[in-house]
Formats: sequence, structure tokens, C-alpha cells
Amino acid sequence: MGIEPALEAIARKYNCDKMICRRCYARLPLRATTCRKKKCGHSGDLRPKKKIQSKK
Repeated sequence: MGIEPALEAIARKYNCDKMICRRCYARLPLRATTCRKKKCGHSGDLRPKKKIQSKK
């Protein structure tokens, strides 16, 4: 009882394939180079969002 591959790809795009600002924790697009938020000074210190662990 799994999820359809096409639906899974769409869900991953909107929820998982993101970048996170290390200063303000904003969720940003995957291709972002700087943060969009003013409160962190448009920081360039980004990391990829951590991948969820698959269930056994």
C-alpha cells in the first residue's frame, strides 16, 4: 500500500526538495543562492533540507 510514483514526485518537490537558511530557518527553493528574508540580512548561508528516513 504505497503512494503513486507521480504523486510522490510532486509531494517531494513541494515538501522535501528545499533549501533551509541557517540563520532564520526559512524554507527556500532548491536553486536558491541567498535567503529572501530581510531579518537575516539575505544570508547566503544555506543548507539542503534533511531527507526523511524511510520506514523499514
